Amino acid sequence: EIPAVMDFSCTVMPGEAMGIVGESGCGKSTVSLGIMRDLSNIGKIVGGRIKFQGKDMGELSDEELRAIRGNKIAMIYQEPMASLNPAMKVGQQLMEVPLIHDKVSKEEAYRRALEMVRAVRLPDPERMMRSFPHQLSGGQQQRIVIAMALLSKPALLLLDEPTTALDVTVEAGIVDLVKGLGEKFGTSMIFVSHNLGLILETCDRITVMYSGEAVETGKIKD
Repeated sequence: EIPAVMDFSCTVMPGEAMGIVGESGCGKSTVSLGIMRDLSNIGKIVGGRIKFQGKDMGELSDEELRAIRGNKIAMIYQEPMASLNPAMKVGQQLMEVPLIHDKVSKEEAYRRALEMVRAVRLPDPERMMRSFPHQLSGGQQQRIVIAMALLSKPALLLLDEPTTALDVTVEAGIVDLVKGLGEKFGTSMIFVSHNLGLILETCDRITVMYSGEAVETGKIKD
């Protein structure tokens, strides 16, 4: 067994954006998957605690974890198509979030989904809702994934290299979008990236990781 993350500690306050930066393989993504308690395929947590809103995540049942995942804690991955169903229209996928989590009517679910598509600044929102994922560009797909994550009004949003697959101009737009939406909805964020410039642009505080350890933490302003 090889330890992927050791001696790591950080606190994220409500509405705060924390950046985790470091070279590939230093354990950044393992931290975000650990917070989601989603390490089943790659490893396990053998020590330490992860507390969310005062609750120890390690003491929660599978049912309690399911209620938190994708609802109070949402995650955006590197590759948008990993989060999208290629056989289902975008609108249907977005509507599923309020339908399942909030038990609202189809009309209300459509209204909320359309409102969020507008919030992530996609052109012609009605057409986007009728489209299949493969009909959208990579940048548009990632905006839809962000919309899907925010529809559940999460207290914490985990972003794991969300702009890696995008070109530089599209990346700038996504970074600006995430920053604005975090402020608008008061969402706490943990932004994982190897791109220091992107973290400095987006976050309030930063943690630098090296070989599975947090070697430095501080405010961006400092």
